[in-house]
Amino acid sequence: MTGTIGPGEILAVRQGLYWHVGIHEGAGTVVSRRPGKGVVRETLREFMGEAELHIVPIDRPSFPPAEIVARAVSRLNESGYDWLERNCEHFVGECVYGKASSRQLWVAGALAGVLALGGKYAAATNFVAVLGLGIAGVAAFAFLSKPPTAIPFVEADDVTDIVVRT
Repeated sequence: MTGTIGPGEILAVRQGLYWHVGIHEGAGTVVSRRPGKGVVRETLREFMGEAELHIVPIDRPSFPPAEIVARAVSRLNESGYDWLERNCEHFVGECVYGKASSRQLWVAGALAGVLALGGKYAAATNFVAVLGLGIAGVAAFAFLSKPPTAIPFVEADDVTDIVVRT
């Protein structure tokens, strides 16, 4: 699939059980928060790796695209990454909506609560039941942790077909 990606759009790629998200800066670069690196600028190819690219539609942004990009770029080289309080979703939420939030953490927390409750009643001696709950929880997280209404956009092999708007 070919198409265009404009500045200020949220891009997402699946990385194992979770999604990595960033802000398209324009001209084929993406700004995101990475574990061990903090806030970085990457080419679209570096951001995607071998994954399929998704665009996450922005519902009622707090800022226009140019300001979203400016907010992201102003944080370049900011250090630190924390799964619970400073992950890539928190970064994107701050840039787009002015508020840090992580849907994936919310889903993981809800599933952990359900599994803990289920595990309590599955009797600790029933290893198979507890193992089954754990497997079901991981599968549910992988399914539910997708970016909201993400649109599959392009395969990594087709990255040259993307037209970026600046």
